[in-house]
Amino acid sequence: MSTRKMVSRSVMWLCAGGALLPFAAEAQVASQGFRYGNLSLSPYVSLEYLYDSNIIYDHNKYGDSVFRVSPGLDLKYQGMDWGVLANAWYSHSWYHKYDVKDYDRWGERLSLYREATKWKLVVTQGYTESDQNDSLQLDGGDGVWRNRSQFDVNAVFSYDINERLSASVNALFTDMWYGNSTGQYRDLYGYMHWGFGLEIAHRLTERSSLVLSGSYQEYYSGESLLNSDVKNRERNMPFSNVSHGYSLMGGVASRLTEKLRYRALVGATLYDYADDQSISPSYSLDATWVINRKWAATLAGAGYYQPSERSYYQRKTVYTLSAGITHQPIKRLLLTLDGVYRGEDNETVDGYSGYISNYMRQQYTARLRASYQLQKYVSVFASGEYTIQDINRSVVANYPKDSWDRYLLSVGLQLRY
Repeated sequence: MSTRKMVSRSVMWLCAGGALLPFAAEAQVASQGFRYGNLSLSPYVSLEYLYDSNIIYDHNKYGDSVFRVSPGLDLKYQGMDWGVLANAWYSHSWYHKYDVKDYDRWGERLSLYREATKWKLVVTQGYTESDQNDSLQLDGGDGVWRNRSQFDVNAVFSYDINERLSASVNALFTDMWYGNSTGQYRDLYGYMHWGFGLEIAHRLTERSSLVLSGSYQEYYSGESLLNSDVKNRERNMPFSNVSHGYSLMGGVASRLTEKLRYRALVGATLYDYADDQSISPSYSLDATWVINRKWAATLAGAGYYQPSERSYYQRKTVYTLSAGITHQPIKRLLLTLDGVYRGEDNETVDGYSGYISNYMRQQYTARLRASYQLQKYVSVFASGEYTIQDINRSVVANYPKDSWDRYLLSVGLQLRY
């Protein structure tokens, strides 16, 4: 079984999560956890059976049954003008036939906020680690039989300048690395990433605003600040491993009604890497519509650059669009149907000759999920998912294994206090 890499910031779950939000209060009758004044703790465990028809994301498909257990703990503290949200989790998966694919994942996420009359500060930090394969739809990568670790922190400060004008400043840092095994598997390249941005919104009406957003980002391919064991083994190559991104977008944000909100920005991004430059359209789209008490819909999408984790001197232009709809036929039952498109325009610079090659990868995924609250502490769920990936073979004839299809079926039980 060969290594397959598909790096992504998939927006697939934005649809499912966004569409579920309007029904969260009504649909769930589960316990709110242990409460100690303003603090609540909610432990949970999920037990799940899955069948994956293509566990290595290849045109030669290997199917297998997977058993998964995932305990975790949610924490929430609500103060007068500040609060804390936290989650810690662990997951272990057993493969029936190909037990070499068994893996552990664990992680944590912490969010703190403070707000006053005119301003709000939100700081979010997270860490995840996996010792095997990172599924495209779940975690945004695919590194077979090796450790993958990621640390990130993001801060947003927003301020109301006056009744019509507001501004927000954001900063982010990401450090992601792989535990590559020299001579056994093909290398994957992590990267260190930091950036900052400024957004200004001018309110046109009570419910609509003009938005202008700009950002700068910097990437260091094959390097890590937090892991001293990660070395950039290609420092003597003729091109720099540092990439820069400059983005400017404008658009509108509106709350047409209490049930219909959207935000749409378009613009362009300049990205330089390996001593070359590229410019491309960029966009950000997010919309939520609570149709009535039983139906809700979401739409989300983004266009951006990112460095590749598969090739050292490569840039990836990513385009995503997703849509989802949620139906609550009865109080305890939620049905969600969503789909996502992801396109990647890849450009690689040969480290020695400087030759530039291009290819396009496209992926389509559809997913149906049902969850039912059996009683106060117990819920059950089932889902089906189908994915098709295609690569432009006329441009890259040596990449036929990157064209594949896959279906994933699962049923499970969650216990939560």
